Amino acid sequence: MKLLINGMVRMHQINGKRVIISGLVSSKLNLEDHLISIRDRIINQGGLIVGELVQRRGVSRSKKPGGSKMLDLPLSARTYISTGKVEELKELSKNINADIVVFINNLNDSQIQNIESLTETKVVILNSLDK
Repeated sequence: MKLLINGMVRMHQINGKRVIISGLVSSKLNLEDHLISIRDRIINQGGLIVGELVQRRGVSRSKKPGGSKMLDLPLSARTYISTGKVEELKELSKNINADIVVFINNLNDSQIQNIESLTETKVVILNSLDK
């Protein structure tokens, strides 16, 4: 599989790798149903799923209008998920010796680099697994 980062093609293989599934999903989505196909894709490519850390984005209790319209937006422009969730991801990755974090969201190059730096674990976007 190939992933284009900063104009360079990098090869990523999850075959035989210890994988954590992570990302941000709306609370309106049935997470368990959504994860079934994601797990299947990773397993079919030989990845060993050792953890899952998915942040749910719920409807805000704020009086401001438009809260439900923000459900599909990132929580942080820098890391897509919250800083607290990134810290949890780092600890989980370290504790279970994960090789790769597969993100279910489409991250930009900067977000990938930031999460890799903060978690000290390789990050791959789910959509890049088929390329």
